[in-house]
Amino acid sequence: MFRNYFKIALRHLVQQKTYSVINILGLAIGTAASLLILHYVSYEKSYDKFHSESERIYRLRYERISENGEAAKFASCCPPAALRIRENFEEVEKIARIFGYKASVSHDEKMFFEERIYFAEKDFLDILKFKFIKEDPSTGIDQPGNAFISRSTAVKYFGTENVIGNTFSIDKKSDYQIVGVFEDIPQNSHLKFDFLLGWEDLLNIVGKDYDEAWGHTGSYTYLKVKPNTDPIQLDKKFAKMIDDELGEDLKQYKMQLLIPLQPLEDIHLTSNYMQEYEVNGDLDSINFLFIIALFIIVMAWVNYINLSTARSINRAKEVGLRKVVGATRKQLISQFFVETFILNLIAILLAIGIIELLNPYFSSITGIPSEVKIWYESWIWIALPGLLLVGVFLSGFYPVLTISSFKPIAIISGKFSKSAQGVLTRKVLVAFQFILALALITGTLTISKQISFMQEQDLGFNIEQTLIVKGPRVREDNFESTNESFKETILKNSSIKNICMSTEVPGRQIYWDAGAIHKQGEDPSAGKNYQIVGIDYDYIDLFDLEILYGRPFSREYTAEDKSLILNETAVKWMGFESSEVAVGAKVSYWGEIFTVVGVMKDFHQQSLKEEFEPHIYRYMPTGRGTRAMYSLNVDINNVNVTIEEIQNQWNKFYPGNPFEFFFLDEYYNQQYKSDELFEKVFTLFAFLAIFITALGIFGLSSFSAVQRTKEIGIRKVLGAKITDVLFLLTKDFIIILGISFLVTLPLLYFGLNTWLEDYANRMSLNIWLFILPLFLVGIITLLTVSHQTIKAANTNPVKTLRHE
Repeated sequence: MFRNYFKIALRHLVQQKTYSVINILGLAIGTAASLLILHYVSYEKSYDKFHSESERIYRLRYERISENGEAAKFASCCPPAALRIRENFEEVEKIARIFGYKASVSHDEKMFFEERIYFAEKDFLDILKFKFIKEDPSTGIDQPGNAFISRSTAVKYFGTENVIGNTFSIDKKSDYQIVGVFEDIPQNSHLKFDFLLGWEDLLNIVGKDYDEAWGHTGSYTYLKVKPNTDPIQLDKKFAKMIDDELGEDLKQYKMQLLIPLQPLEDIHLTSNYMQEYEVNGDLDSINFLFIIALFIIVMAWVNYINLSTARSINRAKEVGLRKVVGATRKQLISQFFVETFILNLIAILLAIGIIELLNPYFSSITGIPSEVKIWYESWIWIALPGLLLVGVFLSGFYPVLTISSFKPIAIISGKFSKSAQGVLTRKVLVAFQFILALALITGTLTISKQISFMQEQDLGFNIEQTLIVKGPRVREDNFESTNESFKETILKNSSIKNICMSTEVPGRQIYWDAGAIHKQGEDPSAGKNYQIVGIDYDYIDLFDLEILYGRPFSREYTAEDKSLILNETAVKWMGFESSEVAVGAKVSYWGEIFTVVGVMKDFHQQSLKEEFEPHIYRYMPTGRGTRAMYSLNVDINNVNVTIEEIQNQWNKFYPGNPFEFFFLDEYYNQQYKSDELFEKVFTLFAFLAIFITALGIFGLSSFSAVQRTKEIGIRKVLGAKITDVLFLLTKDFIIILGISFLVTLPLLYFGLNTWLEDYANRMSLNIWLFILPLFLVGIITLLTVSHQTIKAANTNPVKTLRHE
């Protein structure tokens, strides 16, 4: 029986080549696109889940809340919290702190500036499990002077991964012995490091008092709770612990301090706090792409349903004859389901080939490592048969019921006619596809224009022709004079217009945060959190920043180390009536009194996604400790020669320090990397969805042209032109498109406005953003239908009417 069904099904698919190809291609592209999106979604949601028992691991954060509700929320935490928790909470199985560090690392003649160095407590590697390839079992990082390094770092410095017992130097001051080599940290880890050193080594650098620094937020804390521990209740206990420990001090400053738990698995997609390791993903974007994946596969199934039901009239006589000779409805349903199964199976197999073909390109735009294959994921082997079965049922159920319900007597007697309900259903399904196509094109345009809008706005500072050189880590006692001599020598090069040193450059969140800063004479509880930047005399001039009132730091004044410059937002936060009033005011900064000498116009330190934040600028000509960068205005036409000359001078003035640089415009635009990635992924799948829609329109229009061949012939005999025939076959599609546009417009306007609310600086929506997609879909529809129209219109009417 089933063998016969397969034969009939295959024969029918071969006989109807055009429709079979359209159905298979539409389903294959829809399936491939959906699975690739799900691959990306799955990868983004896989972050940190490779750790054993990751659901029991948390990061401890830090929140400082003032009396007026203003909150400074950090991804990091204060060091003493871990000590108290370790001593007092049996619910916590293990807890450990880590501290990020940047330094010059050297071995023999090799020297590099490394930004992924971490000091950690010994339990850290029992909480977060990373794979080790070589390790000395007799020792660990709890012993001072020991270090673990990554495989790639071992090869980078030593040329091999067999490096146990070898040593390297940090900042030419401290030597460390390698006691372990771990695999490179996976890309789907929110925390990535190349060097892991012991906590005692950190205390030797920053001082033993650091362990009790409740106001410091430079370290990160991870903990693993015992099974069945309620994190909400544990949060409450931590809050009580803070109150017991610091209650009196917090009351004095009218401030609240919290150390909430953050699930490890949630960090990558939901965490956007101060002092994150890197820019994290966005859960809303991932969920949105998941919905797009569902819509695309549904569009492909809709195509199949539309074409199958539209062509049902062609199979009416076949069904009628089968019923007359005794075929039951159950047998007819079985036959057509077999046909649907074969078609969906071929589409699934073709989709696998499309995925393999697109995977290198897809990996390049999404950043998914090439070794992370979709076929290695367990869900794909559930999704493939699941899509096949669901596809067979959804795409086959309605057409099969329609075809098998035909009345044989009406068919054979010639009294069979098309169902008005069926025609309406097809129109609704076509409208659904148009709505999705319009939404995807409009969304793509909006994302692209918003990114362009942010990149084209005036940032408020000079970003062009600016070279950034990372400051020296290894400094002699006479660094201040060396720094001035270096800058004077550099400026002798005619290709270099200016040079300055600062603790920060535009393009990232300012790392240095300070609280309890307020106007002199005010209650300390009025103090708020500010971001602090250390600059020299030339910083404001080099970046072409505007001083609205007062003056910049100047060599003409001798007490600049007690002077401050505020930006406009800081003036408002501090409660001054105006920028003019702020100049000359005294400010209490951690118990010391400073004078405001100038007010700077707000500029975009971070991307235009972010609001302006309160910045305070201090005179620090040599940076803060070893946190410093040189900024240079250079002639871009001779840049390679200029960089070589800078490096030569660098090696003379700062031997033992690696020379590392980047261009500010490239660095600044990296902030839009996640937005650009979202745009690329969205655009790719919008294009595929539009292609699926075009396939469906092509199939329906070709079927309509065949069904109306005789009508077209009669109209041609009566004098109809090709344009008349084109109007005849396209008017229904254009009407449906118009209705779809009217339905889509308010939904899109609301949805896009909601999406744009996440941007502090956003474009305005104009009517052309909605008209252009309508015009584009209309053109695609006309071009798709025109092919069949011209073919039908050019058919000799005598040939189509001679049998009538």
